[in-house]
Amino acid sequence: MREYRFHEFALQVESRRLLGAGGQVVELTPRLFDALLHLVERPGELLEKDRLLTELWPGLVVEENNLSQSVSALRRALGDDAQRSRFIQTVPRRGFRFVAPVTVVDTSDERAAASVARPEEPPLGAMAPETVAIAAATPLPRPASRRTFAVALGAGALAATAAGVSAWRWWPARRPASPGRSSTLAVLPFKPIVAGTGDELLQIGMAESLVARLSNLPGVAVRSVGSVRRYRGIEQDPIAAAQELDVTWVVDGSIQRVGSRVRITARLLNTASGEAAWSGSFDERYDDMFDLQDSISTKVAQVLAPHLERGDRLRLAGAGGTRQLDAYQLYLAARQNAQGIKAAGLLKSIDLYRQAIDLDPSYAQAWSGLGESYRRMVFGADGEPRIVLAEAKRANERAVELDPELAEGHAGLGWNRFWYDWDWGGAAASFDTALGLNASEANAHFGYAQLLEALGRNEEALEHLRRARESDPMSLILLTLESSSLIGAGRIAEARQRLQRVFDIDRDFWVARMLESYLLIADGKTEAGIETMALADQLSDGSSQAAAALGNLLARKGQTERARAVLQRLVDLSRSRYVPPTSIGLIHAGLGDREAALTALEQAFAVRDVRMTLVKYDGRWKPVSDDRRFAALMQRMKLA
Repeated sequence: MREYRFHEFALQVESRRLLGAGGQVVELTPRLFDALLHLVERPGELLEKDRLLTELWPGLVVEENNLSQSVSALRRALGDDAQRSRFIQTVPRRGFRFVAPVTVVDTSDERAAASVARPEEPPLGAMAPETVAIAAATPLPRPASRRTFAVALGAGALAATAAGVSAWRWWPARRPASPGRSSTLAVLPFKPIVAGTGDELLQIGMAESLVARLSNLPGVAVRSVGSVRRYRGIEQDPIAAAQELDVTWVVDGSIQRVGSRVRITARLLNTASGEAAWSGSFDERYDDMFDLQDSISTKVAQVLAPHLERGDRLRLAGAGGTRQLDAYQLYLAARQNAQGIKAAGLLKSIDLYRQAIDLDPSYAQAWSGLGESYRRMVFGADGEPRIVLAEAKRANERAVELDPELAEGHAGLGWNRFWYDWDWGGAAASFDTALGLNASEANAHFGYAQLLEALGRNEEALEHLRRARESDPMSLILLTLESSSLIGAGRIAEARQRLQRVFDIDRDFWVARMLESYLLIADGKTEAGIETMALADQLSDGSSQAAAALGNLLARKGQTERARAVLQRLVDLSRSRYVPPTSIGLIHAGLGDREAALTALEQAFAVRDVRMTLVKYDGRWKPVSDDRRFAALMQRMKLA
């Protein structure tokens, strides 16, 4: 196995890992690993910017700033100094050079002589400073690209629909676990000190605030709030929860507000031993809540990452947040209302986010949350893209303007560039930026997965889905989408395990029922499959996607009358509100009405129907995919 060694670091090529002092894994995104590998393979050689952009973003057009941000991320991971570089030197207006001595070792035979490459003496001049500090992420094997699976249901054909199912974006998951990573952490909802007297929003909010503060902690994977919500309650065993979440550390605590004061106890538990590595009690004014959160997160950080510099600890205090309690409470309430992905809850969350912003216009996280709720309206309420995605874009642009290092803001912009602008290179660049800033931003991993599926690179998409799902093991949507992609990769047994996990948590999750329907039909159980799809339609609370999937399935299985009834339902609904044209067109495609299906696709293109991004590899559109009008649409979307 080939390994590049420089100073205290070892870059392992086959396992795609970077080890630091003492063999500790240094976290890098796949893109950053590739960038570092390019540099260490050519020590002392000037690598021009254009060359690096081409090799690191093959087939995509990205801005030069993304390369600068990647170099900044590598310096952060290596502990390098842009002004007095030990490793990466900037050659102004030209490119970058790796300036440290590099030893190439075949670790399969440590006795073999190592070849040593010494770089040329770098020219005088300081390195150009980068403006964005980017956190590193987990190294992962780079899967080979290949075309995604067809999602048609034909005679004897596999029936899963990655395009039909995985076009969904719900709540964000966070940092994925990796076997090589040193620590994983969950922050459980805080409990009431006295049963029956708690404030659930305050308890969840305390956990969410600590997660936000700790999510960039180097070497630590922090589970999302979404993954821990179910562990509420005074009787919850923190060690049992930690084991189920597969984390090595867990923060457990209690909180009670009494008048103008708040009482908090908190402890950091080692999952393996059950022992507390730190515990503390606080009795302070409620107005001092933010200082308490800062104090607790810093204490936890000191235990988990004692090597942190003081500046890193200070950065834990939730960049992009607020110090106004009323705005903070409105933000928490907005987050809570958005979880159900139903129209009423999303509209309420939008109103609450706006109230929080009115109180604190510089609250970047509230702006980002507002953008997220508007984006969820696309699927949660069949929101019209030109309206809701325009609002989402404005909100995320404001979030990034207020805090350029807010990863969720960049991820939100990536979704807009993917779903609405159909700017594949721009979307990839935004997701890269988000992952560079916070490798635990699974919203970016999820967006990347959808983008890669749109480009027919299903195996790479699956890897990003896995990382997103592992960060939130209880996420219903991520488990379902990973199951769908596993089916596409031919890993049926694993897919069924993921799907069963969804039903263990919630048997009424309608997206999973859609996928189950296709699996039943693939097993030859046509009637059971149709009944299950009808159940998904009922459980979806009016989603046009579920209705379209049902109508298409009925049509292809010869139940034309029932299919036309579903089609008429959507047509009638479209007279009173926006219905995505792809939902209507998909049923026409199933019925064999090519002209109507193609007309619907052209209408979908005109209104920027987000499902157009996944039409090319969705086998349910096969009846029209050979038509020149279909080919022309794909060409206009730059998917040909």
